[in-house]
Amino acid sequence: MKAIELNKFLLGLIPNVPSPTVDRITAGDPEREIRRIAVCWLPFRSVIAKAKKLGANVIVTHEPVFFDHWDIDGKFKDDKETAAKKKWIEKLGITIIRCHDVWDRLPEIGITPSWANFLGLSRLIRSNGFSRSYAVKAQSAASFGKWLAARVRKLGQKTVPFYGDPKRRIRTVGIGTGCTSPFEIRSLGVDAVITVDDVIRSWTEGSYSESTGTPLFIVNHGVSEEPGMVSLAAFLKKKFPAIPVIHIKQGCSYSSF
Repeated sequence: MKAIELNKFLLGLIPNVPSPTVDRITAGDPEREIRRIAVCWLPFRSVIAKAKKLGANVIVTHEPVFFDHWDIDGKFKDDKETAAKKKWIEKLGITIIRCHDVWDRLPEIGITPSWANFLGLSRLIRSNGFSRSYAVKAQSAASFGKWLAARVRKLGQKTVPFYGDPKRRIRTVGIGTGCTSPFEIRSLGVDAVITVDDVIRSWTEGSYSESTGTPLFIVNHGVSEEPGMVSLAAFLKKKFPAIPVIHIKQGCSYSSF
């Protein structure tokens, strides 16, 4: 199988892929014959180097290679680091396929359901696009926050930032895919929201939660989507048993001291 054929297969998993889509080959030779696939959340240089060391010549990634959502067509398309990274990837003999729009929308094993499964959220109340609400055991926001912190530590996040009233009783929690706005998640009528750090600003989302007391828990973007990468790797292994597939674990995308 060639990289371009795998890209076409992934695009065929849902009926209505957005147009234009970021799900395409963003680096390397589209005609490359696949020897081994590495699945990752975000292809940092260190991750690409690890994939190469593990024998992968094709990477399937959720997030962009070149520092902007639109990747090779983004605002960094003429940046010197984009050119340098692209040349380095080509020298390594690696092809990179983006699987973002499809995996954000795929039911049951895509990004949001995989995140919910990791959190043990099973009592789905409502789904609205990229947002979902779940029933949880009645408890204080502080109690839920401590439980959430214990879960995300397994993926490398040491603490969970919080806005709102820690004493607020909650019975429902809303989650979203990637950069879904907390305001969109709140529209589901939930008592509390779990959002990602890439969309939070203190003077908007944080200030609103402080004013209303609505609990807002913040997790790292990579942490929230790592379970989806585990699902993607398992899916590819099942679909293509003759091709070795490895998952490169990332979890929390930053270091802390």
